[in-house]
Amino acid sequence: MIRSILLPLADGAQWSAAREYAFWLARKEGSRVRGLALIDVKSYEMPVLGAADGFMPSVVAPPLDESRALLDELTAAARERLAEFEREFSARGLSVSTEIKTGIPGEIVCREAVAHDIVVMSRSGYERVQEARIDPLVQSVIRGSLRPVLVAGHTFREIGHILVAYDGSIHAARALGVAAELGSREGVRTTLVNIAQSKESGLETLIQAEGYLYHHGVAPQKKVVIGWRPSDLICELVVSTGADLLVMGAYGHRPIREMIFGSTTERVLSHCGASVVLQS
Repeated sequence: MIRSILLPLADGAQWSAAREYAFWLARKEGSRVRGLALIDVKSYEMPVLGAADGFMPSVVAPPLDESRALLDELTAAARERLAEFEREFSARGLSVSTEIKTGIPGEIVCREAVAHDIVVMSRSGYERVQEARIDPLVQSVIRGSLRPVLVAGHTFREIGHILVAYDGSIHAARALGVAAELGSREGVRTTLVNIAQSKESGLETLIQAEGYLYHHGVAPQKKVVIGWRPSDLICELVVSTGADLLVMGAYGHRPIREMIFGSTTERVLSHCGASVVLQS
């Protein structure tokens, strides 16, 4: 069961969807939500260019007093944000706790995730990138987290239909745990899909995944789609089946293969507006 949810705070319009998914998960299970405010060490230790005459190092640290003042300012803003967050969650009758962490955000979230069952994140709002792009912190957490990561879509949708994309990889097998957890909830139906070159090979791949879900009280509808571009077909399936949530394994190929052929994970996040649970 999902007993504890880690929710790193973000800015921007898409943050509200992530917050609503944390609400939904916690309300359904009576779970605890941990609000995490991140202070990037780079934000107050940014290098300052030195003189070009060679007598100064090319990069020097800003004055200590200046760094401390900026850190104090960032910490005060984080405290204010967490206080507002705590009031909002408490008003909904949910159990909530908060914390401020300073350091490298990706490392912090992955380390903190160990103590929780799932991480819920916005698609953007952690670093200064355009909202149309996937935030680098989100990619870092998906790759490094031991726990599943729910990346919220552009808007919140009550979860009534889960689409589980299963390709037989270790990462996809790990994702079955959260698929079973969410799919076993009252009023939620599950579709198990494989992208294959033939229907026979696709159905064979789905046998073990179907067995796992059955053992956890989930009777999925099976679907095999013939094709070559999993990311495009998965996004089309999310729309055509009316799925509210996509569950899949993340970054199942070696980095060199991803560099040459591209990553299904990143293409799905970039081109599919639905909410996605990813498991590395």
